[in-house]
Order: sequence, then structure tokens, then C-alpha cells
Amino acid sequence: MAPHPNPPSFSHRSSGAQKPRFHSAGKLVAAGASTGAALVSIFSFLYSYGIIGKSESHQTIGNFGAAWVGVRPAIDSATSIGDTVHLAATITDKSGSILIGAKPAWATDNEKIATVLRDGSVIAQGPGMATITVTVGEVTARSRVFVRQHLASVDVRAVAGDTTPVIPEGDSRPLQATPLDARGHPIAGLSAARWHVDDSTVAALDSTGVATGRIAGRTIVSATIDGVSGHGAVNVVATAAAIAAIAGASQHALVGNLLPQAVVVRVTSRRGRPVEGTLVKFRLSDGQGSVEPEAALTDADGRARTVWTLGDQPGRQTLLASVERVDSALAVQAEAEPVAANTRVTAVSENVSVSAGQQLADPVELRVTDSTGRALPDVPVTWLALDGGSVEALDARTDSLGQASARWVLGPKAGSQRVRAQVGSGHGGRAVPPFTLRATALAGAPVGLTVVSGDAQRGAAGAQLPKSIVVRVVDATGNGVADAELLLSPSAGSVPDTAIQADSLGIARIKWTLGRSAGDHTLAVHIDGVKKLLKVTARALPAAPANLTFDDVPADGRPSHGKKQLVAIVTDAFGNPVPDTRVSFSTRSGSVSPARAVSDAHGRVHVSWTLGTKPGEQSVTGSVPGTDVRESFVAQSSTGGDVRQAGKPAPIHAPPSKPAPTKAAPTKSLSSKSTKKRS
Repeated sequence: MAPHPNPPSFSHRSSGAQKPRFHSAGKLVAAGASTGAALVSIFSFLYSYGIIGKSESHQTIGNFGAAWVGVRPAIDSATSIGDTVHLAATITDKSGSILIGAKPAWATDNEKIATVLRDGSVIAQGPGMATITVTVGEVTARSRVFVRQHLASVDVRAVAGDTTPVIPEGDSRPLQATPLDARGHPIAGLSAARWHVDDSTVAALDSTGVATGRIAGRTIVSATIDGVSGHGAVNVVATAAAIAAIAGASQHALVGNLLPQAVVVRVTSRRGRPVEGTLVKFRLSDGQGSVEPEAALTDADGRARTVWTLGDQPGRQTLLASVERVDSALAVQAEAEPVAANTRVTAVSENVSVSAGQQLADPVELRVTDSTGRALPDVPVTWLALDGGSVEALDARTDSLGQASARWVLGPKAGSQRVRAQVGSGHGGRAVPPFTLRATALAGAPVGLTVVSGDAQRGAAGAQLPKSIVVRVVDATGNGVADAELLLSPSAGSVPDTAIQADSLGIARIKWTLGRSAGDHTLAVHIDGVKKLLKVTARALPAAPANLTFDDVPADGRPSHGKKQLVAIVTDAFGNPVPDTRVSFSTRSGSVSPARAVSDAHGRVHVSWTLGTKPGEQSVTGSVPGTDVRESFVAQSSTGGDVRQAGKPAPIHAPPSKPAPTKAAPTKSLSSKSTKKRS
């Protein structure tokens, strides 16, 4: 069959190819319905649309009329087993029109090399060449497909199939290198592999791919085929050389109890690599307690574990772990804590004393036994000084007699001091409670005095201070010195005794009566043998107002116009001016200003007195409210003090009916006298 002059590259469906059949069916119906049409026209219609006759011009549907078939590509290739090659068939009639609805049949001449699907997809199955045939009706076309595997990678593994070969030290294992295409299928017929090992100290590798383990470790083996390399790991397993505890050591629990954590050991090689699959045996050195299991194989990390139940003897207990080819066994220790119900602690040394801050002459000791009095050796004891100072254990554990001792330096504070001894760890409700030992720290010689309270007080002159002065006799470390004698020397005032004695704590209390003069007073306190004096100060304040006096301010030479300037002075019983005291003034004749005032810092109040107009004796009276302190100032005026006369003498009036004062002023002059009333 001659090829089509212009075969298309791809097949396609044309909707116009289906139109003649449906159109012809419609015309058949129209022709049958038309009873007036000519018979010739009907036959012509049927012939023209392929209903009758053998015309080739209308054979363009399905496989009918197929005159030519082509397949593209005519030659194709696959580089890997499993690759798919897609072939396309083109079918035309004699006129070159593409047939619509044709169903080509595909076939392969060698299914071991390639298989073909109904849609023309060819799947590579093996190396070689296969011919793919497409048939439509009586026409056929062919395409050749070549399967040529391309080397994409090299797979390196043990002959047994292990991807990561494990080789014991000194043993050998053959390795194989498999060339693969891109889809991972082996390729046959290639050249032999060239081998290489990255770390020849871990494993040796010959030209045939046989690896020999040298030392424990991991290395990479490479195989190269036709320029493509593959890599694989090789593990060399070490033999046991050492065993060590990695968990569960130095635990503690009450006697007879299970330790809270499993004991884990690790077996390693000479270079510290973990050794897998090695048998480790566990046993107790003194036969106390139990372990489970008594033997275990190491895992991939070289570890083996067991759980340990302690024996009934307090103190250290030992678990031994051993492995073949290792000479010495591993010793793991645990602490068996004593139980309080079966433990007794007593003090060996009691009633000891030394100066504060000094070390006791002999160590403090205690003894640990069980409830039957049997000594408990090898039990840990820890010490703690509770009141300063320090304590140092002479042995961290009880000896064969169950005794433990420590050296104790007392703290600087005098008095009773304590040291605490803890037998065992003290953890848990059944543990032994702490045991306390005591010693007495004595004070040293007095070196000074300190004021505890009462310094810088204020009190009324001539009165006892409101609070006692408390002083303390101390030694070099600040402890109170008992029964020390103190000598007292007040600068003013008095004390009950000039020599007093401190109490058991070195405390002395002093009652001090201040002197009569207001101001600062000092009390010196002295101890024999101590050069430095202690000085306590106090301030004597004026006592309560007891006196009120008037003082006439001298005139400055100018006329007074019937006025007198007076100064009222408030003092206590000892003559000390009393400041801040309220004073009231009054007069029966004339006026006084101010009528009320407060004394200044010197106890004074300035008063202006305007005399009355009547001649004779006149007076102004001052008093301290709330007290019986009262005083009058009397003046005699011959003129009556008429201020309106601008300094002219006032006329002399008849003397008053009451007795004249003891002191009278001469004519045309003023004089005064003062009297004081006391209850």
C-alpha cells in the first residue's frame, strides 16, 4: 500500500465526520414522508449517502475506508526498565481524510523487551529491541523500540543482602556492587567494579570487594563502574575491653528496699566503642539483697541493666558486674539508709564548754546502734553547726564501734550553742531524725561598753530621767560579760550608787536624776582595766513654771505718756527660765497689752501697761493659767498717769482707802514693787 502523500503527525476527531450519517437519517425520514417525490430522486439520495451502492467516497467512518495508517515515532528508545514510550497512529482514507472512530490494534513482537497498551503506550521490560505493530482493518504500520539501560547508580551492600554490613573485628565479609538504571533495575554486562574504603584503619578492602574488620568503627566503602560510583557503610563490631556504670550508681534507699533507679552498665572496646550482644553478669559482693536479672545482653549502645534490692544491713552495699574478656569486675555502690525504728543515737561527750569563738579541747562524739545495742559501722554521719562557728567531721562514717566524731569551733556568741548530727541522709518519713549536741560558749574579759538604750534623753531639771540608761559590758567578740563592776560619774545630778554590777548577760541599768541647771549633762561610765570611758548624755529642760516676776524696762529719756514697759519672766523652782508658757495679764485701772502671751526661749514676755487716770497706787497682775503661779507689779503715780497731758505731771489724788504699799514712789515719779502669791 502506497503511503499517504502528506500523513498528519497526530490523529484528531472531526465533528464533521459524523454529520453525514445523522443528516442522511433526517433526509430518509423526509424522503419517506414525501409521497410526491420521484423514485429516481429517492435512489439517488440513498446512494449518495451510502445507504445503497458501493461508492468509496462515503466510506470515512470507523475502520471502513481505511486506506493508510502511520505511526510516530518510527524509532524510539528507553534508558531504564519501566520507562514508557508513547506511540501515535494516524489513519486516513484514499482521499487523505482522517478517519474518525477508527480502532487501531497494537502488538509487540517481544514482550520480554517491551509491552504495549491499547493506547499505544510502550513499557520497557528488558534490554533489546522490540517491534511494535499497529493495525487498522487491512492496513499496518510498525515502529521499533530499543531498550538500552543507562547506568545511573551503583548499589553497594553485602552479598547476603544487608545494606549496612556488620563485620566483627578480624572477620571478613564479601561485598557486591550492582549497577542500576534510573529506575533501580540491575544492568548486566558491565565491567567489574573498582573498590575503595575511606578509613582503612577500620576495615581493609581487596580488589574483589571482600572487607575485613580491623578495629571497631564505621567506614564508607565505594564501588565505581564505568565512571559511576556507589557508596555503602560498613560497621566493624568491637570486642569487649571495659565495663563502666552509666546510671544507677551512688543511690540510696532504706535497708531492704528496691533502689529507685535501675543500674545500667556499658561495655566498650579498646577505643571506647559500645559492644553489642555481650553477656553481663551481676552479683552482690556480700550476698545481701538481690538483683533482677542476674545476667543480661548488651544492646546496640553496649548497655545492660538490672534492678537492685538492698540488704538489711545499713551502710554501703556493693554490686559487681562482670563480662567475659574483661579481667576486673565493675563495683557499683549504694547506700542502705538506717530505719529510725531500729536505730539508736547517743552522745559520748556532754557538758562541754570553752570561750566563745574557740575550739573545744576534745572532739564531740556520738554512737550509733540498733535497737538491740549492736553497733552499726559504716553509717554516714554529717555535722552542722547551728549557732555560728564551724564543725569538721574526723570521719564521714561510723567506725567499727558505731562511733563518729568531729572537731567543733564554737561561734562568737556566748551562751548555749548546738551542733546537729544527721545519721544517714535524713530523707523519708522512716529516716533517722537529726541528733543535737550542746556546748556552752563562755564570754571573755571585758573590753568595752555599749549603750543599749536611754542615751540622749530629755528630762526636767532636778528630776529623774523617764527611762533607765541601759549599758552592756562586752568582751572582744561582743558578748556580754557577767558580773562586771561599773563606776558612774555624773557631771550633774546624782545616781543611786556610783558603783553597780552587771547581770548575767552583762547588762546594767542606771537611774539618773538630772541636776538643777537646764542644759546638757554627761554621765561617764568606767570599767577597771578598760581605758576608754563610755559617755551618756542627757538634756535637762526647765521644770514646770514655779515663779513669775516683773522687770521694769528702763526709760530711754523720752516721756512715757502714762505708759510703762514691763518684762514678765517665768522660771521654774530652780530659777531656770521656762519657755513656751502661756501668761495672762490684767489690770484694774488703765490697760495692758497683750492680755495673753507665750514666753519666749528665755521665759520672757514683753508687756506694755497704760496706767489709769486716777492718781495713786496702781497694779498689773500676771498669772500662768492652770497653775497657782501669780504675780503683781505695783506703781505709784502722783499725776494719775494722764496720757492726754503729753507728759505733764498728773495731779496727785487722795491715797486709796487700802493700805499703801511698802514701797512708794516719790512725787512726780513712778516706783514699783511686786508680790507673789503661792498656795
